[in-house]
Amino acid sequence: MFRRLCAAIHRRLQVTTTLGHRRITAPSRPHFLGFVKPYSASSVGADDPSSLTASSLMRSCGISDRAALSISKKVQLDTLDKALSVLTLLKDYGFDEAHLVRLVDRLPGVLVMDVEKILKPKLELFRGISLVGTALPEILSARPILLRCSLEKRLLPNAELLKSISITNANLVDALKHTPWLMTVDIRTKVLPKVDALRAYGVPDDGILVLLTRYGYALLTDTARFNEAFDKIKKMGICPKKTTFSRALGVLAILTEKKWEERVENLRGLGWSQDHVFEAFAKQPHIAIASVEKTRKIVKFVEEKLGWTPEHTVKNPVVLLMSLEKRLMPRCAVLSILMHKGLIKPGFTGCHFLMSSKNFQMEFVTKFQEKAPEIVEVIKRVKS
Repeated sequence: MFRRLCAAIHRRLQVTTTLGHRRITAPSRPHFLGFVKPYSASSVGADDPSSLTASSLMRSCGISDRAALSISKKVQLDTLDKALSVLTLLKDYGFDEAHLVRLVDRLPGVLVMDVEKILKPKLELFRGISLVGTALPEILSARPILLRCSLEKRLLPNAELLKSISITNANLVDALKHTPWLMTVDIRTKVLPKVDALRAYGVPDDGILVLLTRYGYALLTDTARFNEAFDKIKKMGICPKKTTFSRALGVLAILTEKKWEERVENLRGLGWSQDHVFEAFAKQPHIAIASVEKTRKIVKFVEEKLGWTPEHTVKNPVVLLMSLEKRLMPRCAVLSILMHKGLIKPGFTGCHFLMSSKNFQMEFVTKFQEKAPEIVEVIKRVKS
């Protein structure tokens, strides 16, 4: 049987020499798939099924030899025609070689999917919700489970349910980019009850949209954990009508209790009160995700170099998320020189670090570099 299959491949490629002596010349062109082992079809024996399959893929799909060899390892000889149809269809939907290799590696079964009945209808669904361009192949090759879900029982109902939660096609695409698993679960039992609870508490559609598009994982957590985070946010007194409420809930719902307590105790150990911690978190929830080490370094820096008290930092908690080396230290160095020369008023404010790099450059470097030329060198030295 094996010999007959090889012979069929042989005839398909219109080989005119004997298999024992045939060598296939692969296109000699560079390729960006660095993770695929370099390959030349001519180095593989002509009676090697992978070589023959790869050659067919190269000729029929127009992909490079290395990509073809990688994919050919997942192709059975008796399903080659179906695999070629699948790969051709995927290329029509924007999949490049990197996408194809990654998808086939993670979901080999895609190569035997029925193109007309199974694969194309699913691709059309995603295209129908505006998942087009590079977004489609990037999401599907990274999360091929989306192609395994039933179209009628899961994908179509979920798309309609998600769109019914005040969400446009653009919003839905944004949600899938962050949380593709939203399309794979039972939305009716897993997500909608949480959305109903949020609305009952006064969270507007804008806030729910923030959760769906940026923190979809929070809506997929188990009910007990979600409710625990929900109750904690309520006790902090964060206004449900502000998008910060949704961001805070999104962070706490995926943060373990141990890590949350670790973050709180870290700041308490730096002289902050519990009220300081909660106030800062309410303004910038992502400080709970920052590492303990980074937080400690920045708090010590703003206290020792800027003279800030916890009250100052709480007013501008976003500084805890900034880069110490690339933003805080260089700006502090420039401002210190300007203050020492009397060119600007003494005292560091949050605005000094919140303004964009372009505005800081214009306001404090370009404007004063003639009177204080050393600031140009200082900012370069500190950054390096």
